[in-house]
Amino acid sequence: MNILNEILEKSRLTKELIGIWKYDDSEKFWCGYVVEYNESLIKLQHFTKYGKHDGVIIIPIHEIQSIDFNDDYARAMQVIIDYSTELEKQNKLDFNISENENWRYETLKQLESSSEIMANIEFNQNNDSFAGFIIKVDEDNFVLHCIGEIGEDEGMVIYKIEDINTIKINDMLCRKRTMLHKWRKASL
Repeated sequence: MNILNEILEKSRLTKELIGIWKYDDSEKFWCGYVVEYNESLIKLQHFTKYGKHDGVIIIPIHEIQSIDFNDDYARAMQVIIDYSTELEKQNKLDFNISENENWRYETLKQLESSSEIMANIEFNQNNDSFAGFIIKVDEDNFVLHCIGEIGEDEGMVIYKIEDINTIKINDMLCRKRTMLHKWRKASL
């Protein structure tokens, strides 16, 4: 049995997650487990980035550039799949919105020092967004403890409050990152 068949067979038998990358499409990445395969095709049970079943994908083997397996992303995705119903639940948040131009500061101040509520901050410049926990806030700046897509600690960053365009609180992306961040901390 060649290496490719070993990986596909293991995924099929154990439902171990793999990631498939296609040639000529750096954006086309599918995560799931092998349902069936032969010499020319793979049938993959695909999952969304939030751990929900997302249909079956038939992929010609000759179009596959590489297959990721037994990696950090697959382990994180397995956690998301296992707890996807928990991820859907949005906790009730009780905080006030401001009626004045200091809404950014007042919103961040209410989130300051919470290790349970994450914010996804969108900025005016380049439509960038970063998710994390609000650590400290003053009239001009705030410190964000950035959390990566699969829960990895990306360190502290200071931003200007005036650059904020939108603040998303406890959305699905934030809940996913919070869940994975807690999982990583518990795994240490």
